[in-house]
Amino acid sequence: MNRENNNNRTTDNNRFNAEYNNRTENYDEFQRQYEEQLRRYAQLDRSSPEEYRDGGDLQFEQYDLNRQNQNGRRTPASDSSYRQPTAPNRNGSRQGTGQRRPAQGTNRRTASTSGSRPDSGQRQPAQSSNRPASSGQRSRNFSPQRIKNDEPLRFGERNYNTKNKSYKPSSDNNGGYSKAQTGKQKKKADKNKMNDEKRRSPVKRFFICLIIIILVLLILLQLLIFRYLGMVNYVETGERSVTNASMSSDDVLNVLIIGSDTRDADTRGRTDSMILMSVNKATKQTTMTSFMRDMYVEIPGNGWNKMNAAYVYGGAELLMDTIELNFDIEVDKYVYIDFFSFIDIVDAAGGIELDISDAEAEGMKDPMDEQNKYLGNEKGTDYLTSGGEGITVNGNQALAYARLRYVGNADFERTERQRIVISKILEKATTLNPLELDTFAKTCLSNLTTNMTKSELYFLTYRAPFILGYETQQLRIPMDDAYSYGTTDNGQSILNVNFDLCRQTLDETIYGY
Repeated sequence: MNRENNNNRTTDNNRFNAEYNNRTENYDEFQRQYEEQLRRYAQLDRSSPEEYRDGGDLQFEQYDLNRQNQNGRRTPASDSSYRQPTAPNRNGSRQGTGQRRPAQGTNRRTASTSGSRPDSGQRQPAQSSNRPASSGQRSRNFSPQRIKNDEPLRFGERNYNTKNKSYKPSSDNNGGYSKAQTGKQKKKADKNKMNDEKRRSPVKRFFICLIIIILVLLILLQLLIFRYLGMVNYVETGERSVTNASMSSDDVLNVLIIGSDTRDADTRGRTDSMILMSVNKATKQTTMTSFMRDMYVEIPGNGWNKMNAAYVYGGAELLMDTIELNFDIEVDKYVYIDFFSFIDIVDAAGGIELDISDAEAEGMKDPMDEQNKYLGNEKGTDYLTSGGEGITVNGNQALAYARLRYVGNADFERTERQRIVISKILEKATTLNPLELDTFAKTCLSNLTTNMTKSELYFLTYRAPFILGYETQQLRIPMDDAYSYGTTDNGQSILNVNFDLCRQTLDETIYGY
């Protein structure tokens, strides 16, 4: 009778499982529990249950079906009731771990014959049955032991009192993600941590701040340069007739500095100062060459005359043509400065120091009287009572020193004084503080007139710190052995020049050939 009840129960369970799972094969209670465990694993790991179907290392809990049938609920089996789940074989039975569980058929049979239900708290160990299972029925062996804690568990719940630790709930560290997802999260966290450490690195922050400061300074420097370049008086180069000089090189920049004695801005006067500033970046030398104004030269389209008359006839362009024609040296750029501009530039530099003799101090009074008249100063303003070494002079005094011609060797020494004054101005500019240098730059550039373009001046500005470090040399044309005194038909004193010797000297001194 018990066998018939078991057969009926098995049939009912198989029918119920088939209806529940919509499948045709017969599933026993353990198979259904196995499927339920797979679903719970998948929920915890957020993956598909199919990933665990091939896992041979999964273990699950067995439940005492007799206890379920008797009390209407499942209770977890004892520690020895855990086994390795496997798929059913061809005969419908399951291949386990190789160990058979004690059969519980005796308890079921005893309970049925006695007509009473065994006490749930005093269950006796069941006697194993030696009867083999029929071919159409699976053999079910149930553990007679019970765990100490008799609290019921819901279907699929984990009993943490068991010794089986193969299943471990998801730890708090992974946040419910799979191992692959946890690894990605960990790598991302490590990367963020590394980035935070880099951002907090004092050395890196120092260099970042340094780069930012440099960039800000560069931007400010660019603004200042464009501001200064906007103050220059730009003029276009007029018509040129002589531009085929043989002395020319890409390494040499020749800029003619023209100082005029013009008293009126609207009139074109004679040139008192003609200095060719040559910068050779190959030899790293700067050469200041003074052309004496009394040289008797050929002026293109105007015959022979003194050299300082070329500016009166045709301005800066004719003066450059005259130099190229007579001395065969390329001159394309010029800077023009008048009396008042020179005075303002020296005053903006804070004055310059000069070695002045007593004779020179006395001879400066005559040109200074003329300058005070045009400046509106009282007679006797800025007179020097005596000479000395390292005397600081202002713009008015420096101009009188540069114009002085009746002390010493007349015009020869005057050109030398002019070169000395220009050298002292450049030296003084290198010693100015930023505020003084700003005032000097604004004053100097606003008083210059040039045919150089803004882009040419822009690049020249960046070269200026290097040019100031070049070796400076001075030259006078004509040299001592390259001229002779003469007079014109109308009785004017002139200098007859040996042009071939002057050309050779210019080539060797400026170009280094």
